[in-house]
This record gives sequence, structure tokens and C-alpha cells, in this order.
Amino acid sequence: MGILVALFIFGQTYADTTWTTYGATLENTHFQKMVGAMEVIPNVKWSYVAGGGIESFGATVADVDVDGTMEVVVGSNNRKIYCLNGTTGMVKWSYLTRHWVYSSPAIADVDVNGTMEVVFGSYDSTVYCLNGATGVVKWSYATGDFVHSSPAVADVDGDGTIEVIIGGRDDKIYCLDGATGGIEWSYLTGHTVYSSPALADIDGDGIMEVVIGSNDSKVYCLNGATGVVKWSYLTGFYVYSSPAIADVDGDGVMEVVTGSWDDKVYCLDGVTGALEWSYLTGGDLYSSPAIADVDGDGVMEVVVGSYDSTVYCLDGVTGGIEWSYYAEGNIHRGVSIADLDGDISGECKLEILVPNVSTDLLVCLNGENGSILWTMRLDKDIHDITIADIDNDNCVEIILGTGTVHAIWALDDVENRSNCECDSSSNVEERNTRGYGIEFKAMGKGIYLFTPNAMQVDINVYDVSGKLEQIIYKGVLSKGVHTFIPNIKSSGVHFIVLKSSNFSKSVKLIKLAY
Repeated sequence: MGILVALFIFGQTYADTTWTTYGATLENTHFQKMVGAMEVIPNVKWSYVAGGGIESFGATVADVDVDGTMEVVVGSNNRKIYCLNGTTGMVKWSYLTRHWVYSSPAIADVDVNGTMEVVFGSYDSTVYCLNGATGVVKWSYATGDFVHSSPAVADVDGDGTIEVIIGGRDDKIYCLDGATGGIEWSYLTGHTVYSSPALADIDGDGIMEVVIGSNDSKVYCLNGATGVVKWSYLTGFYVYSSPAIADVDGDGVMEVVTGSWDDKVYCLDGVTGALEWSYLTGGDLYSSPAIADVDGDGVMEVVVGSYDSTVYCLDGVTGGIEWSYYAEGNIHRGVSIADLDGDISGECKLEILVPNVSTDLLVCLNGENGSILWTMRLDKDIHDITIADIDNDNCVEIILGTGTVHAIWALDDVENRSNCECDSSSNVEERNTRGYGIEFKAMGKGIYLFTPNAMQVDINVYDVSGKLEQIIYKGVLSKGVHTFIPNIKSSGVHFIVLKSSNFSKSVKLIKLAY
């Protein structure tokens, strides 16, 4: 028993400091809401040289051993996955598989026992689940061929347990029980699945959808509970790109955005799979799109790199080009978006980090127009870039892997600032929240939410360490008033976090024991 006290905190971005799955979110938006202080070329905070190239789809960041400090977890083509101390870069543990690890690990409490697990795939044809504190195997699942895809972890069937979704070179999409690794369902596509899944309740039926590409040239949307196809869309060639899910045109309906080796970016209606628009680049689309309002005009943009060495920023409504940036080499991985210099400039605008397979150049672009803010030479073959707070200083750092000197790099602002925030009236989160007319507050023992339009939201309960305690709601809410009563069992401080594709707000709850 206890007394629940609720306090409203406007603009709180609690639980957005980590990058615990491929693409930062289950929807693969590659957007970090927390800000940094990197107005100029950052410093190398630390680097760790592995025994093989860091070729993976990016590092993941979380407190995997629940000791109050952050870890960076990343795979290598020396057959190992590494868990590094986020502050120092020192190895906490490593695990040796039988082949390359390209898969970006997902970090979550997949068996709901209060501890974190690390889930990833290997070219040894196995999906692994490791104890986050020790790196010891909890379970493994043998597929029919190597696993290049990165896993997504969520309760996709609404039964209160966690599932692992991942693709394989054996042409299959797998749904595994998070606690045991047992198969719940699989779906056989017509070719290899290199793409990584995106998860969301697109149609608001209470069951999540699994959206993923295949080299049979199709994008698939599957029912998360059964694995049955809801729709598929045929492109002109391989879909190596991992889809992103967001309401890019602001109509209250989610879209699926992905690329294909037919050189096109596709925007599909999330409910029906119908084509809304496409854009033809000059090269293969290996990379995955990133989605955010990068220029502050209230409309979402789609930012994607092509093998024609160009980054394209497209209008989310029409697919028309807003700007482009020509790089020195081919872009084979997704760009990453954040306000990297928020507490310095006070402008609260977004920046875009660009990886590169052909050169050693890391480029930071102005999200408004694609102009270069700074460049930094590190090592050839820069892979997916993670943006997260790895040292608990309340400012984001940059984490990336390279393929020549076989290193994982952590970059930080030159003055090692702490408690970064953006207090400008043009703050991205505040602007978007006012634009949507959202009202989110405590009311009695529950939470009051008003949405002026139908929209996709996540409402979750977190403890003070950032651990997920309860999923209150995930899906599309209709226009109007909604109330929720959280089931908080333990005393202490908790946060109810409302998240949509471009904002986050929180209510702080204090449960007093008596």
C-alpha cells in the first residue's frame, strides 16, 4: 500500500538517453532527442581496438549490468561481441561466437526477471541471448543460415511476454520467445533477409506489426502475433535497407519508409502498403532512412544516404527534394540525427551525422540545409553511428565503428560538458508539442491525455534508473481525451513517459510507502 503523488514536468525527455536497439527505436527512426555540446570538432573520448573490423550495424548503449553506469555493446568480424564501459572504454566482458557479428545487439529484459539481456545474431547461423552482467549465454537459437539482420525486441503479440524478431539468410523472419529462445512463428520470404525489423502497432488494433525487407524485392508487414502477412509491396530489386515507421505526413496514419537496390526511396501507407510516394536517387539504397523534423518547419523529413555518395533530405509529405549533400565516398549505412550542439548555440536545431564506406571522413551536417558544420577524419569505412549518453553526464556522445584499424570510437565535446539542455523557445520538442496541441498531466490517481488528432504513441512507466516497469499503451490513439491509471507496485520515484515520433513528455510519480 502507498500514496501516489504526481508531478508534471514539461519537456522532460527521460529514458531517451540510450540507444538500446537498432535505429534507436523499435520504429528505426535513427533520431536521438537528448542534446549534446559538440559545436566544433569533438574529441576522441576513448577508442578500443578489437581483433577484427567493427562492421556491425552500430553499437547499442544501456546499463546492461544494472550497476548505475552505461555500457557500449558492439559486435566485430573477429567473431566477438564486446561489452565496454561507457566512460572508459575498458572491456567488461566479451563473448566469442563461431563467425562474424554484423548484427547490432538489442538490450532489454527479455525474460522479465529484472536483469538485462543482450540479443544478437551471428554469421554462425545462431541467434544468441547473453546475460548482460556476465556475457554468459542464457539461450541460443540455430537458424538455417547466417544472421546479418539486427533483432528488435518487444511484446509483439500483446501477451505480456517479450519476443525477439530477426531475419536470416535462410530467407526467414523469426519470432522467438524472449525467455526461452523457442520459436513462436517464422515466415518464409522468397530470398535472403538482410534487413532489420521495425515494430509498431500501425493500425491501432492492439497488436504490433513487424515490417521488414527481403532480397525477394519485397517489403513485408506481418501480424506480430501470428506472422501472417498483412500486406507486401514489390519494389524493383533487393530490399537490404531496414524500414522506418513514422507519421511522416502528419495525417495521423503511420507510413513505412525504406530503400531498395532499384535506387529508390519508398514511402508506403502503413495500414495498406499502398505507395504514397517514391524518390529516385543515383545509386543503390543499402542504408536505412532516418526521420525527424530536421529544419523546424513542422513537417517531418526523410534523410537517407545512397551509394551514389549523396545524402538526400526529402519532404515527408510529397517526397520532394529539400536538399542534398555530396560526400567523398559511398554511403552504405544510415545517417543519425540529434541536436548535437544544443546547449552551446541555444538554437535547438538538429544535426545529421553521415557514415562512409569509402573514406575516413565523419561529416556533421546542418539539418536545415545540408551545409557542413564540421568534419573529422578517423579511419576508413565508418559504419552506423550511435548517439547516446554513455557516461551519465546528461549530454550525448557519438559512438561508431570503423573497418581498417578495427576500432570502436567514442567522441565527446571538447570541454566535456555536463547537463546539456536546450532552453530556446524554438526547442524542437516544445515546438512540436505545441503544434500537436497535446495535453499530458496527472489527474487524481491517473494520467490525463488529450490528443487533437489520431496519433501513434507509447506510454510507459520507468523507475529512476531508466528501467521499464510497465507498458501502459502502445499504438494509435483516437482524437480526444484518454485516461490511464498506472499499476505502480514499488515505492519511490517513477516516470510516466509519453512518446511519439517527434516529442516526449513525462509525469513524475512518487509513491510513498506507509
